[in-house]
Formats: sequence, C-alpha cells, structure tokens
Amino acid sequence: MERVIHPDLAPIEVTEDMMALGLENTFIAGEYKEGAPLLREYKTPANQRQDVSTDPDPYIQTTPSDMGMLLEDIYLCAQYGGGAFEAVFPNQITMSECNLMLDYLKENKMPNLLEAGVPDGTEVAHKHGWVTPNGIMPMLGDAGIIFSPSGDYVLVIFLDHPEQLIWDSASSLVGQLSEAVYNFYNISVR
Repeated sequence: MERVIHPDLAPIEVTEDMMALGLENTFIAGEYKEGAPLLREYKTPANQRQDVSTDPDPYIQTTPSDMGMLLEDIYLCAQYGGGAFEAVFPNQITMSECNLMLDYLKENKMPNLLEAGVPDGTEVAHKHGWVTPNGIMPMLGDAGIIFSPSGDYVLVIFLDHPEQLIWDSASSLVGQLSEAVYNFYNISVR
C-alpha cells in the first residue's frame, strides 16, 4: 500500500474505497505493523454493537458480510464487467483486472478450511487468515468463491473464541461447514 497508493495515507484511501463500495464495517486505520500510528478511529455498525464483542482491533476490521459482498463484486466484475466496481469506479477497474484478482485468489492453496470441504479439483478463489497474538489463536477465517457444477457461490466463515481456538477442531469445523454448503448446492449433480 505504501508503495502503490501513498506512503502515509494508503490505509485511509483503501478504507474510503471500501466504504464507497458499501462495505461499512471494513477499514484499515493504520499500517498493520508494530509501532505504526493509528491514523483515524472508525466507528462502524459492527464495532458499536453492545450485544456481542469480538474485542475489535482498532487498526483493521471487517465482517463476513462485507467480505462476501467484496468477493461478489469481484466475481460480477470478472464475469460481466459490471456490478459495484463499475458503478463506484467507472472505467477504472476492467473485467480482465477482476479476472486477475480471481486468479491470484485461486493460487492460494490451503488444504484446510474452505478447500477441505469441496471435492478435489474444485476451484476455490479465497483468502484465509488467523490472528495469533502472543502465540494464541482466538480468530480464524476463510472467505472465498467456490466454482461448483451447480453454480458458483460465495462462502465466508469467521470463527472467534474469547480465549483460544484449537487449530485442528476449528479448521475441521470450517471444512465441515464448507462441505455442507457444497453438498446443499450440488447434491442432485452427483
């Protein structure tokens, strides 16, 4: 971001683009590295909720629904050249650039999480990640587009535990959920 967008304000510019796309709970408020200053404080519908808290990070936040909408926008742009990208950034993001985004996401090979729940050879364009402060993993997630025989779909799963997730059981759960969704859409195809 520092090299391509702006040496100091790239997080703010990325956040402005996300919000222009309607992703009201997604932001980057500073470079995500130790010692980086917080450039702005963001209050979002998600981080202002009183009924649930995932101890939101003041530097970077999103929600499964925001990530799902972003992936859908990339997919629609790649397939049809339209969607929110064309509406918000007319003539700035091409269909081939959106296909390149999907190609990069398809190169993310992870035999666990979403990919674990689909048959071998199924294309999955996704981004996974987890947080491990002090070596403990309280959060993990995977957000992707699954290209299936009955139709392509977006699936985003984030898991959070107030203390610690255990990798084997957490990644297995994501794989099982992914398999259930895949089977729901494709059971009649088999």
